[in-house]
Amino acid sequence: MNRSLIALTIALGTPLALATPADTLVYQIASAIGSVEPEQAVATYDVLPVMQMYEGLYLNNFGKYDPLLATRFTQSKDGKVSTFTLRKNVKFHDGSAMTCADAEYSLRRTLLVGNETSLAAQIRANLLNLTGFTPEVKKTYTFAKLSSMVKCNAAGQLVLTLDHNVPSLLDSITQMYIVPMKASVASGDWSGTARDFDSFIGKDVSNSPLAQKPIGTGAYEFVARDPSRFVLKSFDGYWGGVPPLKNVILQKVDSDTARVLALQKGDADIAIVPDRDTLAKLKGVAGVKVYEDLPTHDLTTVVLYNQNVKDDKLLPAGQLAENNMPVNFFSDVHVRRAFAALFDTKTFIRDGLQGFGLARHTTLPTNNWAEVKMLTPPAYNLKAAEAEFKQAFGGKLWTTGFTVPLSIFSGSGLSEVVAGIFKQNIEAINPKFHANVSNLELSAANASLLGGKLALNPLTWGGADPDTNLRGLYSSGGILAAATNINDPKMEKMLDQARDAVGQAARKPLYKELLTYLNQQAYAFPLPQPLVFAATVSSLKGYENFNKTNLFKVLSK
Repeated sequence: MNRSLIALTIALGTPLALATPADTLVYQIASAIGSVEPEQAVATYDVLPVMQMYEGLYLNNFGKYDPLLATRFTQSKDGKVSTFTLRKNVKFHDGSAMTCADAEYSLRRTLLVGNETSLAAQIRANLLNLTGFTPEVKKTYTFAKLSSMVKCNAAGQLVLTLDHNVPSLLDSITQMYIVPMKASVASGDWSGTARDFDSFIGKDVSNSPLAQKPIGTGAYEFVARDPSRFVLKSFDGYWGGVPPLKNVILQKVDSDTARVLALQKGDADIAIVPDRDTLAKLKGVAGVKVYEDLPTHDLTTVVLYNQNVKDDKLLPAGQLAENNMPVNFFSDVHVRRAFAALFDTKTFIRDGLQGFGLARHTTLPTNNWAEVKMLTPPAYNLKAAEAEFKQAFGGKLWTTGFTVPLSIFSGSGLSEVVAGIFKQNIEAINPKFHANVSNLELSAANASLLGGKLALNPLTWGGADPDTNLRGLYSSGGILAAATNINDPKMEKMLDQARDAVGQAARKPLYKELLTYLNQQAYAFPLPQPLVFAATVSSLKGYENFNKTNLFKVLSK
């Protein structure tokens, strides 16, 4: 056992904090690490160590897909068949060489195991449209079917054959981690054959052999864990070169104050800071570096309009009155554009985001590969809003007036800021325009949103692929369809064309056309994107890159 590992073993057994060595990263987190089974982990602090120990064929590097255990891939013209050329000279932590058989076993295992809340279940839903292993699904989901879906060819390449083109394929591929077949089978995991296929289908593998003794190809390998610590060491046989930091300790510390003090004393290199007020107190502290404006991953914050509100207290479609509004109020494009022009984004950034927000071009996440930065959504302009309102409902809305219901969600300070900005500017632009603000519990708000009862919906949406984002937000077949009631056949056709084209090069111009159309129709408008904050010791280098990749191998001191 080497000297540094002896020190880590001692640290694991004692509650005393020690200043961190130059070759060691101590990351203090706010909650315990649960299962590190790669197909089960979905919680943030479970996924974090999994990503260090295991690797997929590709890496989602802040919206770009970089080769990892694969060096390249090709797709058939219809997008159904994907062929991955695997990286050579890759070793697992047990010293065995990675082969195509390991990749084949790993992808098959992902499409087999894992309960309904697992990462594997999410991947199956994306690639296979499987929402669960019901008795009916089990009748046709056989080992033979799985084997034909994932297999190695004669050239040692991994071939994935699906029933349909999946535009977000690479996003799922980044989360399908490669594990050693021989070691897994020997430890009692799935045999990789039909023999025990039925007993592993949809199985909760949270306590699998891989969860107890992780073996991957990642830059860090497992050392030990207890209820408050998870210890990793650098893998000397890593194909990408040994990372600069030799040891990593993920340390659970419940107290916000204790984590901040540990950072100030140099007993932690990274510490989860609870809020920006605490972060502000760390500015200028010797030995501490503060990050206030880091970009976020794959998230978009928007305001959605409901074009057919399911509320019997509202007026029938097309009927106007100063003390109410029609259920189809937001079906008029001039109303939608006017509301977008009413929204003061500078005030939102100041009051809602404490000054840290990123201006948006479209409702796609800022790091998305299909984002069109030349587009500009409607800007805050009361004169422009007035001009749009005067055209709404054949010119009658401006003289008749309206009262729009706005909701504040308990526990969501941002919803209060959004409602406040709208109310102030709605009532300032015309004395016949009014806004009634009410408070909803979060559970009731979610039910009202998905039940189509809310007129205006500020929310955060996610997904790495543009189809995941845009279809969810706008399509009549998307998960938010009941909240928006958009009916636009032209847009649906554009969505389908962009989804069904194979490859980013073919899809990107189609998304440019679609996003331009959506900008004109103003079915939603983007709110400024919240920025991430963090604090580290000043000697730690590469945190900006870590924020994009979540990989400790990019960090150094």
